[in-house]
Amino acid sequence: MKPFRLVVAAFLMAVISLNLYGADAPKKLFVSVTSNAHKEVGMGLSIAYAMQDAGVQTTVLIGADALNVVKVQGGQNIFGPMNKTPREIIQGLIKKGGTVMVCGMCAKFDDLMKHDVIEGVKIVNGTDVYKALFAPDTRTLSF
Repeated sequence: MKPFRLVVAAFLMAVISLNLYGADAPKKLFVSVTSNAHKEVGMGLSIAYAMQDAGVQTTVLIGADALNVVKVQGGQNIFGPMNKTPREIIQGLIKKGGTVMVCGMCAKFDDLMKHDVIEGVKIVNGTDVYKALFAPDTRTLSF
């Protein structure tokens, strides 16, 4: 129950901070997920999913030790607060219009190819990351 409270608290803080800015509120969120810790991955993806639902254009960058979450194959544990695997959360985020990217350098290091990742996930280069990260009115989170 405690992780669920953390996710809810983080979501509420994000929504409140967006409301404090009024009409000038940032409408983009860039979430970097590099940890392979199940709770950190789940929290990062859950917040991205919730923000996309709230109308914030969300981009998630997966890299380093988190690459397993974007693979088509392989077992994944259910993230309790959402009752979904990270793969299912990513698929839902993409269906809602969110963007999920994989660090191309990390993919190359792990021999990860396009056919290895979930449909809709893009393997990207530094320029793609730069454009998403430094887009106007973008806030960032890292897990």
